[in-house]
Amino acid sequence: MSKIQSVLLVCCCLVLILLLTILLFSIAQSVPQTPSVIYIVVTPTPMGISSTLMVPPSPKSSPTPTFYVPPTWTPTFTPSPMPTATPLPTRTPTPTQTPTPSITSSPLPPRRPTAIPITPIAELEITMTQAYSGYLPVPIPTAVPRYPIPEDAITIVLLGSDQRPDWDYWNTDAIQYVVIYPDIPSVAVLSIPRDLYVYIPNMRMSRINTADLYGERYGFDGGGIGLLNQTLLYNLGITADYYAMVNFDGLIGLVDVLGGVDVPVHCQLHDYWPIPDENGEYHILTLEPGIHHMNGELALWYSRTRKTTSVFAREARQQQILEAMWRKAKQSNLFTMLPALYEQTRDLYQTDLGLGNILELGIVAAQLDSTDVRFYNIGRNETQFYITGQGGNVYLPLWEPVSAVIDAAIKRPAESRATRAEIRIEVWNGTTLPDRDWLAADTLTRYGYTPVVTPADRQDYAQTQIVVFSSTTKGTGLNQIQQLFHVRDENVSYVENPASDVKLRLILGQDYDPCR
Repeated sequence: MSKIQSVLLVCCCLVLILLLTILLFSIAQSVPQTPSVIYIVVTPTPMGISSTLMVPPSPKSSPTPTFYVPPTWTPTFTPSPMPTATPLPTRTPTPTQTPTPSITSSPLPPRRPTAIPITPIAELEITMTQAYSGYLPVPIPTAVPRYPIPEDAITIVLLGSDQRPDWDYWNTDAIQYVVIYPDIPSVAVLSIPRDLYVYIPNMRMSRINTADLYGERYGFDGGGIGLLNQTLLYNLGITADYYAMVNFDGLIGLVDVLGGVDVPVHCQLHDYWPIPDENGEYHILTLEPGIHHMNGELALWYSRTRKTTSVFAREARQQQILEAMWRKAKQSNLFTMLPALYEQTRDLYQTDLGLGNILELGIVAAQLDSTDVRFYNIGRNETQFYITGQGGNVYLPLWEPVSAVIDAAIKRPAESRATRAEIRIEVWNGTTLPDRDWLAADTLTRYGYTPVVTPADRQDYAQTQIVVFSSTTKGTGLNQIQQLFHVRDENVSYVENPASDVKLRLILGQDYDPCR
């Protein structure tokens, strides 16, 4: 195994396997545009058996593994006991060298920083000659209340940085805030927009992705991570016990080392492919809805494109790639490779997590089922669009809706979600369109249900229907399923069958739009 492969595999296992590296998917160079354009359409192969990607030629070939769709979208979850371990000594916020690796896992005691005294300085004057004419200065907001994060929760901020050794300016263009309850186990991933316009304590109003730079450049206590933590605390009321950061190098290779990932594409995407062909022409790539097997280059394109979508949709796609990578790592049993690879690669990423901590998180990751991982986003409904004095497009956080999202991410999973996972829903693709059943299954999984995909009796259903195998709707999730898939009451039928192991049958018709 080459050193770069070892690096990628360690990053793969670090912090719940692959949560760390997905952050880099939003960091990319601008795509050059040229009048010479070729249009390429990528469609999933019917029935989801295989998928050939018609991607433009690239300088480096990527492996194209056999496409695989698991027999059920949610793998069987068998809890295993958590090992007893000795608590770690108190650490400083800056990264430290980790002792010689041991296969003994170590629990992660939460470390909660306190807020620093705030002595605001005046907002920097706008001196640019062509400042945006509609500029309205934003007053420095008041610090929000601090969230009482439970002591049994572990919080980690995962960062993707475009920093290079010879650069004196960089951004952390991907910020994912992870909340872990090891005893359940459960994981919540909160995506924080890079363009969120916030107050950097004792600095100025700026995008949140500049906090790490300012902390390093101006010698803030705890460095860039220390200032980012204070920025999170001041503006969102949360702090991270630990951090992990990687840069752009090796990102594409990581997905390729995994053998590619299977991603449910719900909406058509249309954007330039960033690599020219041998004639110097740039291709327009269109990705149709369906289950697509993606190599590293396509996964990067999928997670960064926003030509036909938005920055918020892009963050949701980043989380999709993240989930696909975690699922592939679990299927490939990569957890067992971590101890052997850790020592030779630990200097190639930044984190204050030691090997014992990472192994502890690996144990949690191995126990997780798809319904145990929840994703949240600070999105369009939680922000207000704003144009800075320099003409930059940013988003101001709206505290009340933002606090509701943060509250949902931090709280222990509700018992109702655990109950929902026991609701098995059969899914039929009643159309000739490929993979519609798997896209619906992905939606059901994200809402905590357990889908069971089976062949339909025919493929000419005009409208989506639901069959309830009970005389009552209690405990079936019917109301929410109707809302998710826009099924009218007249398309719901009841067939009492006490012996059925599924509560509902969802039959997808021609009116089913996976992008809605």
